[in-house]
Amino acid sequence: MARKKDPVGTRALILKAAGLEFCELGITAARVNTIVERANVTKGCLFHHFSSKEDLALTWIKETLPPLLESAWLTPLSQIDISPIETLKKILQEQVRVIEQTPSSEFVGSPIATLAASVPHSEVLLAQEIQQLYGQWHEGIEASLTIGQKNRTIHSAIKASEEASLIISMSIGLELLVKSSGAAAAVGFLRSAFAYLDTLRPA
Repeated sequence: MARKKDPVGTRALILKAAGLEFCELGITAARVNTIVERANVTKGCLFHHFSSKEDLALTWIKETLPPLLESAWLTPLSQIDISPIETLKKILQEQVRVIEQTPSSEFVGSPIATLAASVPHSEVLLAQEIQQLYGQWHEGIEASLTIGQKNRTIHSAIKASEEASLIISMSIGLELLVKSSGAAAAVGFLRSAFAYLDTLRPA
């Protein structure tokens, strides 16, 4: 019996499979052959929906990463009645929790952190999309810290923009650390991250 055509479902399967491959290897090293195997489709089917691997990657970034960034970072940080320090601790703690609950053989990392570190500048459209996403990420953290300074929950002497860059680097670094050293390294990371965040409190 012929398989019923479902272009919307097929497209979703391809995007899901591509996301796993991109997070595991980065976009440049991602293999189309593996993506079609994971999605259980042919190359012809993939290229019917997407004109190239770059088109597939760009579509996946645009449709997947903004909602993830919003739910994981921007929405929690927009709650101005909660100290940014406590919110950031919860965000990083959740990142570590996901890592600890994921078998090492299945861990591919956070899409936001992984892609922010792996898209080469030579891929202009992809790099621009990631840069825009990174900008939103940075602005969300910086705005939260600035409001915290006004509310006197963050030290007035810190430079919110610089601290936002460092916090993003910490999140990305956690993913790279776990990929190279295993999930056990996340515990020490979290302890150090919390100690750093506590230095942002008013004296």
